Amino acid sequence: MARSIQDRIRERMDVLHLNPSSTANKAGLDRATVRKLLENDDQVPKLPTIQKLAEALETTELWLLSEQGSQPSIRSSELRAASATLPAGYEMPKDVPVMGTAAGSHLKGAFQLHMDPVDYVRRPPTLIHARNIYSLYVEGESMVPQFSPADLLFINPDKPVRVGDAVVIQVQVSPEGGYEATLGVFLKRNSEWITIQKHNPKAEIQIARSTVLHMHKVLTPNEIYGV
Repeated sequence: MARSIQDRIRERMDVLHLNPSSTANKAGLDRATVRKLLENDDQVPKLPTIQKLAEALETTELWLLSEQGSQPSIRSSELRAASATLPAGYEMPKDVPVMGTAAGSHLKGAFQLHMDPVDYVRRPPTLIHARNIYSLYVEGESMVPQFSPADLLFINPDKPVRVGDAVVIQVQVSPEGGYEATLGVFLKRNSEWITIQKHNPKAEIQIARSTVLHMHKVLTPNEIYGV
């Protein structure tokens, strides 16, 4: 049986010798928030709550959400800030194309793709030499809490996709050339289907490979910021 986010929160609380009240205090949350969350295994907290809990529980948002990635080998109290200077905004070229915005569809949360960019956003320094990256804005809540409405995603078509990666799958929805792309977590594929996962509500979506044009990797914060 798959473990819930509540199970992982309890595990980290045990490791750090915390209770719901002390966890909430450490995370800067209302004292009842963690208690109520642990009482309802069907509840999925919002992304800001996940971020605060991950920091308080000295783990990562990705591990809390899906148990992917490794646990930290050292406590956050043993860490120190890196000696790094972020570039000013004007130093980052505004040349990454935004290729669409999200809209509902039979794929339970699909992007309406555009042949031409609808906007341009600034290029993160670590992607300065990436030739084919593009971006999309999230609209809707099918991927909450991993991605929230209005989040900006950077997609690199040249990065290989692995099981567990967030992906954008471009599909042809009509013989006349109607295109859409759906966002999800890549689970598996065979000769006929590609299966992705949605978070809200939790569901596995099968997409016929005969309709798939491309499957592109959504870059993680670590890949974007060079961590």
